[in-house]
Amino acid sequence: MKLFSCTLAFIAILSSTILYAQSDILDARTNYQIGETVTVTGIVTNGSDLGSVRYIQDNSAGIAIYPGNDWTAWAAEPNPGDEVTVTGEITEYNGLLEIGPNLAQIVVLSSGNPIPDALVVTPNQLNESLEGQLVVIEGTTFDAGGQTIESNATYTFTSSGEEGIIYVRSSNSLVGTTLNGCEMNLMGIVSQFSFNGYGGYQLLPRGASDMLSTSGVCLTSEVEQINISSSSFDLTWTTDVVGDSEVEWGLTPDLGTTTSDLFLSTDHLISLGGLSPGTLYYARVKSTNTDGETVTSPVRVYATISESSGNIHVYFTGSVDTTVAIDEEAMSLGTSTNDTIAAWITSAQHTLDIAVYNTNNVAIENAVNTAAANGVQIRYIAEGENANLGIQNFDSSIPVHYRTDGEGSGMHNKFFIGDADYPETAFVLTGSTNMTTANLNTDKNNVIVFQDQSIARGYRLEFNEMWGSDTMVPDEANSKFGPAKTVNTPLKYIIGGSPVEVYFSPTDGTTSAIRETIETMDYGMAFALLSFTRDDLADAIIDGSNFFVSPQGAIEEIGGTGAEFYNLTAAGIDVHSHQDIASQLHHKYAVIDYSEPLSDPTVVTGSHNWSSTAENTNDENTVIVHDARVSNLYYQEFRGLLISMGVIYSIEDENGQFVMTVFPNPTTDVINIEVSNEYIGTEFTLSDINGRLIEVLNINSARTCLDVSSLDLGVYVLSSKKLNSSLQVVVQQ
Repeated sequence: MKLFSCTLAFIAILSSTILYAQSDILDARTNYQIGETVTVTGIVTNGSDLGSVRYIQDNSAGIAIYPGNDWTAWAAEPNPGDEVTVTGEITEYNGLLEIGPNLAQIVVLSSGNPIPDALVVTPNQLNESLEGQLVVIEGTTFDAGGQTIESNATYTFTSSGEEGIIYVRSSNSLVGTTLNGCEMNLMGIVSQFSFNGYGGYQLLPRGASDMLSTSGVCLTSEVEQINISSSSFDLTWTTDVVGDSEVEWGLTPDLGTTTSDLFLSTDHLISLGGLSPGTLYYARVKSTNTDGETVTSPVRVYATISESSGNIHVYFTGSVDTTVAIDEEAMSLGTSTNDTIAAWITSAQHTLDIAVYNTNNVAIENAVNTAAANGVQIRYIAEGENANLGIQNFDSSIPVHYRTDGEGSGMHNKFFIGDADYPETAFVLTGSTNMTTANLNTDKNNVIVFQDQSIARGYRLEFNEMWGSDTMVPDEANSKFGPAKTVNTPLKYIIGGSPVEVYFSPTDGTTSAIRETIETMDYGMAFALLSFTRDDLADAIIDGSNFFVSPQGAIEEIGGTGAEFYNLTAAGIDVHSHQDIASQLHHKYAVIDYSEPLSDPTVVTGSHNWSSTAENTNDENTVIVHDARVSNLYYQEFRGLLISMGVIYSIEDENGQFVMTVFPNPTTDVINIEVSNEYIGTEFTLSDINGRLIEVLNINSARTCLDVSSLDLGVYVLSSKKLNSSLQVVVQQ
């Protein structure tokens, strides 16, 4: 039986247990194996900000105590400052040594004890010898200073030229606050998360008190790029106290040019002019307060508008519903998708950089070899844990570099960069599809192509970071993947007049960007996802839903650890399972306000599944495209997807043109009725299966929402005298 008690109640038990107790925590950590039972005593150093795990520490070391999902099996949760004796089995979870969840007893010896002093260390000293201990790293700054802190996310920090990461759980009080943008003494508990048990050391701050500023002036926002043109842009930022405004900038990280404004303010703006089109500029901002103290942002990269065409092309492997097309019908390529991608590959005339998770398609292999034969300089990055059978068929002159650490899905990108230094032919091709025959021929995927030099140069920076150099030869020693990468690419572009954002995981706060995009939803949202396990993104959809806004979705993987499918359906979101339907729904996209051109129609797409592994571990890329045309193309695919799943039922006229659709169908509470323009103002009737009239509807808009929650379970018929056919509506539990 598990007990939690005061010392006096357990003197008899302890007298026998302590005879076999380990001498200290270090003894338990170093001299006992996984599966053995140990007894240790220490001071609890954290509370619920780190979830159910408690860390305890004595004069020798620290260790994690894991009770399972929560402490409900015990009389109370251990609190910071409690001295406890713990008996349980030693286990390991992704490299983290812990006692539990098989715990025999936890006994409180005393409460209100001082928390052990934090050991002063540097980022490079976060290792196994410090795991479980409270430490402090002085003079720390964050790459993402000014971002909103998301749940279950990592953030990179720097101190004395060394880098480390923090991890923030969903239970942490830091979630939703702004990541401090100035120098601080960063405190936390050393932990580990590694799929192979090596490396992956991270710091766990226990709340805002572990991230206190040591500076007299701080950034209170991210540095934002606005008013972008081909020859200029502005940088804006805010500080907590008044100061001047200064930007150091140049064509390389060495910067070299300074533009400043001595006016004192907390709101800062500096304009940079005389720039070149399609060019990347490095810059950092500074503000100095009246006491002479200065805050400096990390160096970031910003792009001007290029002289490329700016055309954006979109292709889909699955069926589309062109009846909802506004200006352009979406392209369903089916089994010709590989040929279209191959055509883009062979369109490169000078350089071609490829980062693709998996390849085994003959058309893609032949296209890469054709480009090489045409004299194109090709570099290729792949995930080392995959078969990648197509790579063995590449021309031997093509250098290939693998990510081989085995963490998560690893190098999960799917992008091609063509002719980055040539505005006439530059392009980036990305999306959800791997270059495998299954993904290209049968699975549901999307491809998006940007004919733009600026974005091509931005993607090339990311490629070079993984490659380790800007030469044709990869530099293993300098190559960075996953959390080792830095924030080193532009976030904003203007392509063909449309704003486009680009986020590379796990450095750029991709989940935060997706969440913020969802929160702009005013009229509707459609999403199609292979995997959806992020609570914060599900909450954003649920919070944005109301009587007038009805998000719709389709998800492939509806079960498993952390899956959000049933959370969404329980909250009344109209989401449908694609599981067990032929071919795989492999998309990772969402479309926001697709039907309202004045409400910033936006598409989110790329390689990034809505998961914590994609956010914190994998190499991923995500584009957010603010464009009504592109949004409508994706919405056409979404409608085609739901029709193929049997979710949407529709009526067409004799020419095959859209007349009416009803969804969701079956339904539990409401149905949405959409009609073409010529049927607006038409009277419709809803009857039961026996023909008894239930309701008369005057359809006065393109979409009408009807509450059917009061109807008995069964089949109903929606019809109009103006139509030659009717639709059945199924009401179920």
